[in-house]
Amino acid sequence: MVETGIPKLDDFLGGGIPKGKSLVYYSQPGVEGEIFGLQTVYGTLKKGGTCVFVVSSTMPDIIKEQFKEFGWDINSHKGQTIFRGFLLIR
Repeated sequence: MVETGIPKLDDFLGGGIPKGKSLVYYSQPGVEGEIFGLQTVYGTLKKGGTCVFVVSSTMPDIIKEQFKEFGWDINSHKGQTIFRGFLLIR
């Protein structure tokens, strides 16, 4: 199991996310849900995992700055992270 870094969520999931599975957090517009993703990414990096962080609401560099606001240093995990922004046009 891969822990999300969110104790209540890990308990609900029976210990975390099964290895080989993906996790996508989805929140309603207006709900500040980024912290869930940030916490899961940082916890995974600390344990040696790799992460892809896709953002649609802001620039990837702004997300990287948010890690700093929580005191989480992700610069030491450069080879383990990929940050991408995307734009969906219908």
